[in-house]
Amino acid sequence: MMRLKVENLGEGLHPSEIIVSVPTRTGPEELTLDPRSLRDNTLTIGWPVGADGGYRLVELPRPTSRGQKRVWVKQDDLVADDVDRIAV
Repeated sequence: MMRLKVENLGEGLHPSEIIVSVPTRTGPEELTLDPRSLRDNTLTIGWPVGADGGYRLVELPRPTSRGQKRVWVKQDDLVADDVDRIAV
């Protein structure tokens, strides 16, 4: 699994929600999440589904405020999940 760096913008409309900013190739996208979804300002996502130069196409766990489920992000904004690094 991969993690995507995001910026916490604050609380959502519901007390159990937060709003984060996802940096994308076309500008920041806002995403409403459960606060437990974040760890060290990163969000768990799957493996990228596409590549274009230094950008990766990733699928978010929920649609953004503009309805996008897949977004292009800089490869530098992706980090490997620590769980994948644990030897079995």
